[in-house]
Amino acid sequence: MRIAEAAKAVGCTQRAIKFYEEKGLLSPVARSENGYRDYTEEDVRLLHEIQAYRKLGIGLADIKRLLAGDAQALLRGILEKKRAEADAQQQEIAALEAYLTRPDAQALDEAVDFASIADAMRAQLPGFFGSYLAAHFAPYLNTRITTPEQQDAYRRILAFWDDPKLRLPLTFRLSMLLTRFIPQPSAGAMDARIQAMLNPSEEVYARMREQTLSTVRMRRNPLVRYSPGEVMKRRMMRTLKDCGYYDVFIPEMKRLSPAYRAYHDALSALNERLCRDLGLHYDSDFNLVI
Repeated sequence: MRIAEAAKAVGCTQRAIKFYEEKGLLSPVARSENGYRDYTEEDVRLLHEIQAYRKLGIGLADIKRLLAGDAQALLRGILEKKRAEADAQQQEIAALEAYLTRPDAQALDEAVDFASIADAMRAQLPGFFGSYLAAHFAPYLNTRITTPEQQDAYRRILAFWDDPKLRLPLTFRLSMLLTRFIPQPSAGAMDARIQAMLNPSEEVYARMREQTLSTVRMRRNPLVRYSPGEVMKRRMMRTLKDCGYYDVFIPEMKRLSPAYRAYHDALSALNERLCRDLGLHYDSDFNLVI
């Protein structure tokens, strides 16, 4: 059948079908005699599947994984998340009904929760810090706290950022503010990035080695090493280290979000492998040197 017929059969637009093809979700191979794409019943079934996933709010990266055969575990995770959201919504409805019957602000406050950790941080840390956390760690904070360990980590993170003595460089604040205008990757895209870092192909790893060596050699040039940008970067890293960003905040983020822990550990393992294979190390001034 032609694209117009396929669109009608599924109840979607032709533009949507072309978009799915561009994203690699659908690849009709059959052709009619005049060269037009010929959509089969299997293509229509795939379109129904894609559209159903879209209606469920599943991102394109996750849909690609589902269509590739990684469906059961991913769908079970999505189902559990939706069940938790439904339970939370029912709890909020019950709390509101009770409040309308017998107003008790404290009871209502204790019965309901923020829609996500990101929303909680925006509210508890209004201004720069909350916006930075919600934007920079968005893929790992768009969920609710479900365990005592997460609750403890969350309290420790709030205490860290609520410290009135905490001062961050202006350059750090400006760079983090810019991230608010940059689209953040979805959780599915982050999962794919983690897997790529955990198991890079030899070809990909060889490119990483070349790029790392090239960067190290370039930064050995005094004109680069002492450029304003590099000097500010090192100053910022020293300030973050001194204030406990790496020793307090990052470990608590790993406790708060299992997904962030997986990402951070994969990145650290890759960094250690590159340094070991290339004979590199970080000096006291945060320079990666041979």
